[in-house]
Amino acid sequence: MNQAMALTIQRLLFKNKIMDKKVAQLIINKLGSSGTPPEIGVELFSIGLDKYLKVIEDEYLNGILKNYHLSSFKLVVGNYGGGKTHFLYSVRNLAFKNGYVVVYVPLNPTECPFDKLELVYKQIINNIQIIPKFQGDLAFPITGIEAFIEHWFSSVKEKLEHANAINDYLNTLRGIESISFLNAVKGAFFNLSIDNSEEFIAVIQYLKGEEVGKEIRARYRISERIDKSTAFRMIRSFIQWIHLIGYSGVIFLFDEAERGISMSSSKDKRKALDNLRQIVDECGNSRLPGAMFFYAIPDENLLLEGAGGVYEALKQRLTTVFSNINPLGVKIDLEKLGISPVEFLNELGEKLVEIFCVAYDFTISPEDRKKLIKIFSEKSALAYGYDISYRRLFIVALISALQSARNEKNVLKQILTNSSEVDKFLRITSRKLITEEQKNVTETEF
Repeated sequence: MNQAMALTIQRLLFKNKIMDKKVAQLIINKLGSSGTPPEIGVELFSIGLDKYLKVIEDEYLNGILKNYHLSSFKLVVGNYGGGKTHFLYSVRNLAFKNGYVVVYVPLNPTECPFDKLELVYKQIINNIQIIPKFQGDLAFPITGIEAFIEHWFSSVKEKLEHANAINDYLNTLRGIESISFLNAVKGAFFNLSIDNSEEFIAVIQYLKGEEVGKEIRARYRISERIDKSTAFRMIRSFIQWIHLIGYSGVIFLFDEAERGISMSSSKDKRKALDNLRQIVDECGNSRLPGAMFFYAIPDENLLLEGAGGVYEALKQRLTTVFSNINPLGVKIDLEKLGISPVEFLNELGEKLVEIFCVAYDFTISPEDRKKLIKIFSEKSALAYGYDISYRRLFIVALISALQSARNEKNVLKQILTNSSEVDKFLRITSRKLITEEQKNVTETEF
C-alpha cells in the first residue's frame, strides 16, 4: 500500500479525535448501556494502553511484519470488563492506519469454537475489515469478503483498461498455497470486471466455505473443499493473498467469550489448544507474511491449566511477558498497566465526563466534576460482585448518574452531598450487569 493511501486511511480513522457530537453520543450510548466499547472513538477514552500500542506499532506494524514479512502471536489477558475489546479495537485502528487488513473474530462455543478451524475460517472471511467508509459523519470499517473484493477491484480497475490487462494482472498473482483459493479470488475479481453478479456470488459462496455446484468448481478449477482437513491451509492462503495484493499484512483479533474459552468438553479444549499451538509455531516463518495474531481471554488459567503435552507446550510458548523492554514477550496483561485502580478511574472519568458534556451540551463546574469522579472512582474500586470488573461498573454507574443529573436539576447536588446516592447507583448498575451477564452465559451455553 502506498504512502498516499496510508495517509488517507489515517485521516479517515482519526477524524474522530476532534470531538464530534455524534461520535460522543455513540460512545455514551454504547458505554452507558453495557460498559462495552463502541466500534469507533475508543482513542477518546483510552487510559494506560500507550505503552503497549507504541511497541506494537514500532516493533511489529512498522517493523518485522512490514519490513521482513514475518508474523507474530500475542496473548491478551484481561478479566470480564477489563478492557480486552477496547484494547483490540485500539490495535485494529493502528493496523488500519498502517495499511493492514484486520479480522476481528468473537469466539464462542456455538458459532465459532476454536477447536473447529473450519468455522473459524468462515468467521475470518465474514469479518475481514478494511478502511472505514463514512455513514453520515461516522466512519465504520468496510466488512465482509464481498465488500473487500469489490474494494480490491475498485482500487486497481483504473489501471486495467481492457480484458487482456485484467487477465495479465490476475496471472501475476502466484505463490498462494491453495490453488483452489487462488482460483476462487481470481474468479470473483474477473466476474466483477465483466459485471457478472451471478457468477461473482457463486464464487464468493465457495470462499465463505459454503457448498457450490460441480459446474462452478469445474469452471473455476476449484478442487479443494473447505473443511477441517483444509481449514488451516485456507487461512494461510488467505494471509498470502492479502500480502500478494499489496497490503502490509493481516491483523487477527480473536476475542474469547467473557466467561470461558470457546469449547464445551475437555476433548474439544485439547483440540483447540493444539490449533492454537500450531498457529503459534507457524508464526515467524514465510507462510504467514505480515500476519499478527492477538488472542484475548479473560483468564489465562482457563487456557493453560491441565496436564499433558499440549498444555506444557503452550505454557512454554505463552508465559513470557510483553513490554517495551521485552517486545518479543507474548503475554499482554491488561490488569498490569502500572496505574492504581483509583488513578485509572479518575483519568477515565475525566474523559467520560468530557465526552458526555459534548454529547448532550451538558455543563458541570470543574469542582463538581472533580468531586463526582472522585467519589465514584473510590467506591467503584472497592466494589466487588459476581466478578464484575470495577472498570465496567464505574463506567455504567457514572454515565447513569450523569444522565440522571442531566434530566433532573437536583440529582447532582444529592449525589455530591450524600454518598448513599452513589451506593444506590452502584447497586443498581451491578444488578443490571450481573443480569445481563447471566443471560449472555445462558444464551451462549444453550
